[in-house]
Amino acid sequence: MVRKIYKYPEDKEILEQKSVEVTELTDEIKKLIEDLKDTVLYKHGAGISAIQLGKPYRICVINWDGIHVLINPVITRSRGEKAMMEGCLSVPDVFVETKRFQKVWISAKDENWNDIEYAEGGNGSYIAQHELDHFEGTCTLFKEYDRLKEIENAKVDTEN
Repeated sequence: MVRKIYKYPEDKEILEQKSVEVTELTDEIKKLIEDLKDTVLYKHGAGISAIQLGKPYRICVINWDGIHVLINPVITRSRGEKAMMEGCLSVPDVFVETKRFQKVWISAKDENWNDIEYAEGGNGSYIAQHELDHFEGTCTLFKEYDRLKEIENAKVDTEN
């Protein structure tokens, strides 16, 4: 089922929560995974984390070269760095240049609770790193949104 995506800054308290590890594949978790897949496809997003649906679990879905479900993902290796423009479904219409690893290797569980290694370079790597940031309650676009609002408010103050 397509679910509401929590937005910054309205849902700041939710989006800035740290996510917890998933300890077992319950019916609730299976349903959440299906909702994440449905929502990211419906919104034409590149990725989504459970916290963006208001659920603080370390689960994300990457929509790059197919749908990839990562449960409790951890970056085990990385290589290179590159800056690219980054967006977020929780901060619509805001983009910021972000420096990320060019390639990452991630250890995780898949939606069937199998151990997997997700190795991705380029855009898939950037998407995965962005989604893992959400697990820590951070997103580079939150700061960019706040910065843009500060500039906008300062401009309004000087016009009055």
